[in-house]
Amino acid sequence: MGQLYQRPSQPMTLHVKPELASWERAGHPSQVRLSQFLDHVATLAEPVGAGVDGPLAIEMVVGLPENVTLIAGGCDLDNFLYPVAQRIGAGRLAAVFGRKVQAARSSLAVGLAVPKAVAPVPQFTTHVVGSYEHKAWKEELRGRLLAAHVLPADPGPVWMQVSLTTGPGRTWTNLWKPLLDSFGPVLRADPAHPFSPYDDRIVDLGLHHAMDASLGHGVSIDAWWGVHGSPCARELGQ
Repeated sequence: MGQLYQRPSQPMTLHVKPELASWERAGHPSQVRLSQFLDHVATLAEPVGAGVDGPLAIEMVVGLPENVTLIAGGCDLDNFLYPVAQRIGAGRLAAVFGRKVQAARSSLAVGLAVPKAVAPVPQFTTHVVGSYEHKAWKEELRGRLLAAHVLPADPGPVWMQVSLTTGPGRTWTNLWKPLLDSFGPVLRADPAHPFSPYDDRIVDLGLHHAMDASLGHGVSIDAWWGVHGSPCARELGQ
């Protein structure tokens, strides 16, 4: 089973609004806002990270206005977390957590990645080889979820924890999007668009990483999920 880590403590208030990943051209307003936000993240995270001897765990809590729903509208947690992880450095990170809440402020916590001693048995586990850049990778993963007859999460807000074990040299953060795109059998999706699941339902996300030199270009995946606030969520520390 893959490794899980504890959430970091001592959150620091973010004074710049979190921004989603942007694929617009350089100089586009969304890119400018994202760059300003990431510069602010760096001013908070770098001094803390410099004092930590070992891999890091981070958690960003994204505060959204009360009139904004947490489970729709395209505010996917992984798209908030990905640029932050890239700025801090994927190779330095062993765990990345994110939460969406209705609050006036957002926060960022950075600390040593402390392994959890025990964890429940994963609801899904598999090993996938090949390149995540190819559609076949997502088709294989989605097919295995269907073959495992996983139970889709009930409607409403969802929590999810995913542990990825890769060979050395892989940028594990690049696996996040194709992985979550494949989780339609869990998160539900329009049958006409099976690789566009309702992942904005995730209000609490944990992404964990470990390395195993024997895996080469393969990746081992362990996943847990459920309705936000469920007993299993509390067991995993949600």
